[in-house]
Amino acid sequence: MRGVAVLSVISLVVGLSVTAAWFNAEDAALVMDHSHIQYSRVGAYAFPVSGDPTVLSWTGQHWDGSHAVDLFARRELSIDSPDFQAFKQRHIVAVTSGTARRVDNERGGIAVLLHGDDERVYYFAHLQSSSIRTKSAEDAGSEDWAGAVAERVEVGQSLGVIGNTGRWTQYIEPHLHFSVASREAPSPGFAPDINAADWLKQHFGLNPDPWPEPSYRPASPSGPPLTGPFEISRSFSAYMESPTANPDMASVDLVPRPVAAHGTEAPPATVFSPLLGEVRLHRTTRLGLRVQVTNRHTDETIVLSGLDRLSVQTGDIVERETPLGTTQGKLNIMHFHKGKLSDPVAFF
Repeated sequence: MRGVAVLSVISLVVGLSVTAAWFNAEDAALVMDHSHIQYSRVGAYAFPVSGDPTVLSWTGQHWDGSHAVDLFARRELSIDSPDFQAFKQRHIVAVTSGTARRVDNERGGIAVLLHGDDERVYYFAHLQSSSIRTKSAEDAGSEDWAGAVAERVEVGQSLGVIGNTGRWTQYIEPHLHFSVASREAPSPGFAPDINAADWLKQHFGLNPDPWPEPSYRPASPSGPPLTGPFEISRSFSAYMESPTANPDMASVDLVPRPVAAHGTEAPPATVFSPLLGEVRLHRTTRLGLRVQVTNRHTDETIVLSGLDRLSVQTGDIVERETPLGTTQGKLNIMHFHKGKLSDPVAFF
């Protein structure tokens, strides 16, 4: 496999079971039962996710413009396939020997920072569970990552299980957020200074998926995602004012009301993009098929969930009013501007 050797690793126990949307921890494979680890040609490094890396997908640059990568199951894998189910139980492993610390945080969820013997710092985020110990009780409220419990780990050792923990990641499919930084980087986890996709290519000969440069013009969203009649079944303020409100899901629910010809069933409603930008898709989520359109120039993102058919692919550049797919039920829309949620009805 392009010069990558396959070795087996002794079973390692992974602790800390956590409940999440995609993963019932009681059913989790918390023991690494001779899973295959992919090592670099000279054996100095291990691929960060156990198993066959060719069924994973990542791009050369993170969606937010940083040097990190998000490693997902390839789009060709059906969510009901054995390969996808196995992917949800894959282990995250130490890419090199060094000192590992738990650095759980709001954005990254369950996360591990590895200070490698090679003078590099590696960040692994969104894990479902981790065998690395958390901070002591007196340090639990501290944001000082250096104060976390340090553990010696060896190359290929399990750090945890792939997952989708984190503020917004809990609503999408499991993946690993992985970054590489020098010891001089001001924030190795959030501001890496080494391109992780280049690092993977250098040591494993694996290329990232192509991703378009933001050659499109800056733009902000305008107009609703439905052109036919619709109702707002839940407003942004209703989400925010509900006693059980989740501020991470502050959004608007739209119900299309298509007009059917006499004696016929109403057709599905076409969903249009309110924003010029690049497309990313997430398959089954808590709210159904999800389309994310981002304009990197203006740092604005529209998230549309609840589609039942898609007419775009990840990586497409779409103009405003480009059809994205169809829905026959409730459509949920979220608007992020510079990382903060705002009421999308403001641009309808």
